[in-house]
Amino acid sequence: MKRLLALLFLSFIIFSCTDTKKQEKDLFNEVIKMHDRVMGKEQLIMINKMQLDTLIRNSTSTEVTAAAKIHSTALDSTDAHMETWMHNFDAENKGKSHDEIMTYLTDQKKLIDAIDNSFNKTLAVTAKFIKQNKTTK
Repeated sequence: MKRLLALLFLSFIIFSCTDTKKQEKDLFNEVIKMHDRVMGKEQLIMINKMQLDTLIRNSTSTEVTAAAKIHSTALDSTDAHMETWMHNFDAENKGKSHDEIMTYLTDQKKLIDAIDNSFNKTLAVTAKFIKQNKTTK
């Protein structure tokens, strides 16, 4: 009976550890999936920056030039937030308990989601400005 109880207890521990590791892995994968989605927008940031640089060089309007510089700075800032997040992100979480890992990953998911929203907003506003001020040649 003691062996059966010990085996049952050991099985419970093994399965519960596996379950927490799966939870951690699943949440980690969600964070990485969001990261990959944001990184996919990097090319759009570079394209918009090049188009804004062209507007700045070619525009005869000081208002358009000033606004283009502001939009360019906003793109740089958004991109810098992503770089800072990536630099600070700890993918290993060594020495942390399950609860600490889950809290950390949940916080990171919120941060990367905010960065994604910032990317979307900045890209939309910038694209609209570029479209409104593009000169045809």
